Amino acid sequence: MLKRFSLLLLLAPSLSSIALAAESKTDGEDKHYRSLETLARGLYYLETLYVDPGKVQTDDMVFNALKGVVSSLDPHTMVMPRRAFDQLTSDTQGKFGGVGIIVSTERGKMIVVSPIEDTPAFRAGIKSGDEITAIDDQPLDLQKNGDTSEMMRGKPDTKIKLTVKRKGEEKLLQFTLIREIIKVKSVRSNELSNKITYARIASFQENTSEELKAIIEKNAKDMRGMILDLRDNPGGLLEQAVKVADLFIESGVIVSTVGRTSKDVEREFAHKRGTYADIPLVVLINGGSASASEIVAGALQDHERALIMGTTSFGKGSVQTLVSLPDQSGLKITVARYYTPKDRSIQAKGITPDMVVPPQQLEVKNENARKESDLKGHIESGDLSDLAKSSGIRNEIEQWPDLQKQDYQLVSAYAFLRGMRFFGSKAKTPRG
Repeated sequence: MLKRFSLLLLLAPSLSSIALAAESKTDGEDKHYRSLETLARGLYYLETLYVDPGKVQTDDMVFNALKGVVSSLDPHTMVMPRRAFDQLTSDTQGKFGGVGIIVSTERGKMIVVSPIEDTPAFRAGIKSGDEITAIDDQPLDLQKNGDTSEMMRGKPDTKIKLTVKRKGEEKLLQFTLIREIIKVKSVRSNELSNKITYARIASFQENTSEELKAIIEKNAKDMRGMILDLRDNPGGLLEQAVKVADLFIESGVIVSTVGRTSKDVEREFAHKRGTYADIPLVVLINGGSASASEIVAGALQDHERALIMGTTSFGKGSVQTLVSLPDQSGLKITVARYYTPKDRSIQAKGITPDMVVPPQQLEVKNENARKESDLKGHIESGDLSDLAKSSGIRNEIEQWPDLQKQDYQLVSAYAFLRGMRFFGSKAKTPRG
């Protein structure tokens, strides 16, 4: 079917010849071509009879016809103009223009999967789960499918206004952002304390696995644990997700992809060489962790190689490919579903953490509740725990950068790894 659509695009300038030629087809002609005959005739009549010729230009009609077909499919399959297609292919190289928001279309709504770190959207406070309802005061429900993401692109130093609906907020939020060239660094890391390494993957780009491997090799000799942060990671290159998981898994399936039929199955396997199998590992995920990041988390979870901590991930269990068209526009097509090593599909389900940890510590207040400290003459406390005295976890965290020491999920992951030594854990990270 892809070839047939391409054929139609190639011949679009002579729609009249297509329609006339279709008349000579016999009753036994392939049903697929009869469907194309209907489309060609309809476009031909519009081109030759519609009262306003400027609205029925051949190239525009063919492009919009394809957009109509795509709009009936899944949210991740779309047709893109040349400019948007070029920008999408450059995204995986870590550089593109815009405001730095990864979005998903869900039931006609534009939902923020995650803002990209150190971008205008991130700095302005746009959050995962926000719904963008208007761009430059133009309601998105009036826009054609596939045009909304393009509206956020633009020249650097130009303004864009986003209207956002956020859960828990009564009024719509307004953000005025300045577009800039978005340069995304795939992996960032720092040493926390006690020889525990923190590594955050913002998205899976061309060199992600190499960057992460360099960080591990630099610290592997003395490393007592690693926190791999995949929160708000919207995904990226499947190949890089496989290579990242392969850094920690010695053998077995990493991910399976199933195409149009059950026979179209491909599996990616781990390799023992170059594997860091003994580094205790905690992986952080949340609702903004999607696609390639879910592949990594799912593989490490099924192999019981890491403790997955945080909140349930986004649930994008499909694989897309990019196809260029003769007019230099492009298609992003969902071509397969992917499954974890234990054949779990996470499509619309997500990865459930081994240990659920909310973004911030929840405190239930009861003003009428009485505590020991309220009792007259209560005995003063004196903590004699050897663990509490010797661990020094609180003091260590106080030395971190402010943003990290205020990150409850990160602190929880660190405390878990830090506490493993007191239980004699020297091998792989246990499951929760």
